[in-house]
Amino acid sequence: MDKEYIIDELRLKTEILPNEFDGTYRSVRAAIECYSNVKKIALIDCNDLELLYYLSLGSWKDDAEIRRLLVQNSHLFHNDKLLLEKRLDKIWSSGSKSLFTHIVGKREMEFLTAPFMLRELPIAKNTEAIQFFFKMCINLSGLENDSILFESAQSMLSSQIKDSGMPVYILSRILHCIEPFTFAILGESVTDSIVYKTIGLELKRPDDITQYINNCRKIMDFRDSNFKFKNMRVFDLMSWELLDPKGAPSVAASVPVKEERVRKTSGAPLNQILYGPPGTGKTYNVVKYAVELIEGDRIPSSVPYADIRARYDRYAATGQIKFTTFHQSLSYEEFVEGIRPVVVDRYGNDTSTAHADTTVVYRPYNGVFKSLCEKASKSPHMNFVAIIDEINRGNISRIFGELITLIEESKRGTSVILPYSQTEFSVPANLYILGTMNTADRSIAMLDTALRRRFDFIEMMPQPALLGNCEGVDLCELLTALNERIEYYYDREHAIGHAYFMKSTGCITTLNELREVFSTKIIPLLQEYFFDDYERIRLILNDDNTFIECIAPKYIKQFDSGQRLYRLGSPANWKAGHFINIYRDIS
Repeated sequence: MDKEYIIDELRLKTEILPNEFDGTYRSVRAAIECYSNVKKIALIDCNDLELLYYLSLGSWKDDAEIRRLLVQNSHLFHNDKLLLEKRLDKIWSSGSKSLFTHIVGKREMEFLTAPFMLRELPIAKNTEAIQFFFKMCINLSGLENDSILFESAQSMLSSQIKDSGMPVYILSRILHCIEPFTFAILGESVTDSIVYKTIGLELKRPDDITQYINNCRKIMDFRDSNFKFKNMRVFDLMSWELLDPKGAPSVAASVPVKEERVRKTSGAPLNQILYGPPGTGKTYNVVKYAVELIEGDRIPSSVPYADIRARYDRYAATGQIKFTTFHQSLSYEEFVEGIRPVVVDRYGNDTSTAHADTTVVYRPYNGVFKSLCEKASKSPHMNFVAIIDEINRGNISRIFGELITLIEESKRGTSVILPYSQTEFSVPANLYILGTMNTADRSIAMLDTALRRRFDFIEMMPQPALLGNCEGVDLCELLTALNERIEYYYDREHAIGHAYFMKSTGCITTLNELREVFSTKIIPLLQEYFFDDYERIRLILNDDNTFIECIAPKYIKQFDSGQRLYRLGSPANWKAGHFINIYRDIS
């Protein structure tokens, strides 16, 4: 890659918002805030520096025990330790991780999660320098102006830290997390400032702590003259991209680069909907469909469902599969992007406490679908799946907005400007959309025409053949008879699925289980279908006054209207013969 190509690539980079990028920024700032409460700074030592550097790398292993141990070994006040643990758990919880925009590559992950031997470094024995560094961090966290930040940092580095043995890679990562628009990440042997070398920006001894501020000034001047972004992390990410180039020769021949992975496709449509009556296994089968789309291969029928489910859970945990459900109150703001109020202090840092020095700002935030699209765009060699359960229950036009055009296969990669963030957005070609639709909730004919045109529909009807014998009752024949009558008296879209007669280990096998299914699922479903028309329900069940009992009024003096009263029969009285009667030949 040549210089101009990399500069053009950097010009295309969008701003990195620290609180949305990953958890390192908020983690380090939270720790510094707690350390500002420490009155005896002389207590701070290597344990505290180890905690701060660990947080600047990020808890990507999500090892809460290591994080908790480092906090407990620190010299924070007891209450501040508890507070910091709580805040870090919230930041790095799996729920919060799914909100981060940064997808860590394999090589970067290996670096971020590699064990570090801080105690073996010269700085570990220089407690005075460590204490001074913490003072420096606390002081810098309250400053805003770049010039003042540089001057303050330079004077502190020159006076106490320059000969302390403090590595630039530790200092720069921590300072970057405090002021990401001012301080660059330098001195790391793996990336070796490769992005700056490639664009021709000559830094003076990047691993020399006395040159750190001058190098940051030089990088900032170059950034402000050529690019729109402010966050110095963009340069760091470009270095990782150069180490693992996609489709281009490496600029670092000495660094072994693994062969680029090619995304494997199954040839399946990008947008599919599994539709059918309730209980036909749509949500059950969506697991298999999603794994097949991720892996680009059909799964043999001999593979146990438990194995498929385990693979599904693994892909969901890594963010390749995202599951959501549509409902009537879901909107564009939750699905694509919206804005939300955030309380910030006078330094622009988020805070949970409002007071005289705070203000409210409105920031755009990513919805479920946009977050997944951005992850997919950053990993073009991988497949991603967005699962939308009950897709027909939402207001499609209200939820999708302009995305109704972008999800088309022919429009993938086409960009539009989103209304809230005013940024370009597109739906990548490696993102599959897999929906499910219950036809009993809304007829397929009533589905949004625009949605129907953009999706391939896969019908899933009841499969009675999957059912067996239940103490003499042929469940296959029973379900076939029920659905034939439902189709005749109502329609086929309100059929009863085979899943009602199945459990995790397979088909139900006892009469008690069958009674439970009928009393709690089948009959209530028929009551809903036929609006409590009990005569029609009795026809469906071929009932002889067992499942639905017809009784004469007892306390009505003038009973001459012929009106009947109906009660659900007692399940204890339902025998095998009654269930067999449902599918008895009545021709």
